[in-house]
Amino acid sequence: MKEKLTALIEVRKIIAILVVILFIVLNITGSIDADKSYSVILMVVAFYFGKSTALDKPE
Repeated sequence: MKEKLTALIEVRKIIAILVVILFIVLNITGSIDADKSYSVILMVVAFYFGKSTALDKPE
């Protein structure tokens, strides 16, 4: 259980979550178009999962 909690506290994960939350809030308030927020959220999530998958693979 402690290992899972420490795995959650990584800079990459925190930044990815904050960026997604930021663009969701901007979209809800109408400050940004839905298409733009969708593109940014998709890029952040794809980069995050691509990076974590690349780091998990043994060489």
